[in-house]
Amino acid sequence: MGGRLALGSLLASNLLIVSGSTNAQSTTAAPAPHIDAITVEAARHRAEVERQVKAFVAQIAVKPYESSLARWQTVVPMCPLVAGLPRADGEYILTRVSKIAAVAGAPMAPEHCKPNLYIVVSANPDALLKTWSKRDVRMFGNESDQGGSKIRKFLNSNSPIRVWYNAELYSQEGTPLGNPDDCQSAVTCRTDLRAIATRIGFNDTRDLTSALIMVDSTRARGVNFGQLASYIALLALAEIRTDADVADAPSILHLFSRSENDRPPGLSR
Repeated sequence: MGGRLALGSLLASNLLIVSGSTNAQSTTAAPAPHIDAITVEAARHRAEVERQVKAFVAQIAVKPYESSLARWQTVVPMCPLVAGLPRADGEYILTRVSKIAAVAGAPMAPEHCKPNLYIVVSANPDALLKTWSKRDVRMFGNESDQGGSKIRKFLNSNSPIRVWYNAELYSQEGTPLGNPDDCQSAVTCRTDLRAIATRIGFNDTRDLTSALIMVDSTRARGVNFGQLASYIALLALAEIRTDADVADAPSILHLFSRSENDRPPGLSR
């Protein structure tokens, strides 16, 4: 997930329109509007919003070993698949997540692609994951941290929605750099494929190669499909911390931490 990511945060530009009318019968000129003062206030508000967004992204972004934020790149574009729901409901989630990804600028694979973003809904996710992991030895990629503690945490999670990311290192040109067990950055990877050294950009990027989002249908009760799709989309676009303390930020990450009447309806602007 490369360091070039804006984490899919979509900031709408503020358009300030000042209009006025004149009266042909009046001989007194209308006072000039304080355009400068209004413009300054708008600029200050925008600067404050940008500061809040940057702080929010810094809180939720996973950037191990001072590497880049893992996200989908054109080398491995996103190809989502939804399973465990009735056809109509599954198509709604798939369409909504795909539209959000497109607006965020995430690269999408063409139709009939090989799935690499699995969105699975199950009433018994623990049993499903354990069976799945036994059949697919590559389910957790090259993860081997501390005897598999990260894997066990994922398998035994009681969160309504849990996510697992697989990422690999690529050069800025999209060339795979390999991903041995001790390789977390191009600094520790033995390769002749090095980018030009720079202090203002990443020589290597962590690109998502697959992700699994598991929804516990029992624990996720009380949310509608619009809220569910928005939450899934945020998790799907980049490697983030779902348990980050985002305080009062208007984020869909509050979906399961607030009372039913106070839950966010969807993604904030």
